[in-house]
Amino acid sequence: MKANFLLTMSLIFFLASCAHNNVAATTTPAIRNLSSTDQKTNVARQPDQAPAPIENESSSGRENAGGGRKLNIPANQAELSEQCEKQLEGVPEAYKNNLTNIPLNHRALKISYNANLRIPNWVYYDLSRENLMNSCAKRKDKFRGDPLLAAAQLPNELIINQNGYKNSGFDRGHMAPSGDFIWDQSINEDTFFMTNMSPQTAELNQKTWNALEEHVRNWACGSGELKVYTGPIMDPTMKRLNSCVSIPNKFFKVLVGMKDKKLIGIGFVYDQNDKAGDLYKKNAMSIRKVEELSGLNFFENAYAQKVQDEFETQFNIRDWEAMEDNCYGCDGILKKK
Repeated sequence: MKANFLLTMSLIFFLASCAHNNVAATTTPAIRNLSSTDQKTNVARQPDQAPAPIENESSSGRENAGGGRKLNIPANQAELSEQCEKQLEGVPEAYKNNLTNIPLNHRALKISYNANLRIPNWVYYDLSRENLMNSCAKRKDKFRGDPLLAAAQLPNELIINQNGYKNSGFDRGHMAPSGDFIWDQSINEDTFFMTNMSPQTAELNQKTWNALEEHVRNWACGSGELKVYTGPIMDPTMKRLNSCVSIPNKFFKVLVGMKDKKLIGIGFVYDQNDKAGDLYKKNAMSIRKVEELSGLNFFENAYAQKVQDEFETQFNIRDWEAMEDNCYGCDGILKKK
């Protein structure tokens, strides 16, 4: 038991030491883990899509109206789940204790990665006006496996690479969007690690979710800085792709910013089936509601309880509308609407 504990702590230390720790310190959300057995059951965006699906692939595909692509979800989910679980058998016991919450600290991103489900529990970052004002980098779409997982010597089967969504019809949906990190070319490329991705329909990823991401950048411009959590909402009904990647039914985004020298917060939950449009007002809710739906506690002990209770239990969409601005640029000069 003692040896397993030491091995576990060594893994966490190794992951942290391999990472760049420039992300602002924040409290790590507590996570409600789902067991592997539960799983049996108008900035133009370049598509994050995997290659087009093979038409005669055996699946329970349905037409994706947004992208004109079928969503090819394997029909043999019970068999697939068993195969995915078998891939975990060769993992040392100490690793198994951490597979649902592997901390990956990149230069501008903190990721809690769920290796059982092959998607992140959450991704955290700070988004600032200063960085958005110096947005000069170019998106290069270099999707790839996360080197921190390889450095931790996890089995290759647990490290999703750029082909993990191949023939599925789903986009490789960024949790921390590339557009929030075009202030640094190298850091922008970190957003293409597959640990920052979850399967999203083309219509959600390229239209509806993208519209929310544009609002978030505008709110960061107006407020000066935002703390951002994004991720899928885990539930036992999720199905898997052939690569063992789980397919979330919903996604969340949680924001905390400053307005009139006071912390304010807001949350959003979007469904895979949300159609094209700007749904942020309809999908807005309190942070506490997102915590209830996701099983996460985002800012535990990070603020005085009274302050936290206030910005987590209340939200006013007008506060966010009032501070929306546009400061994107490559010359450091603040742009105004």
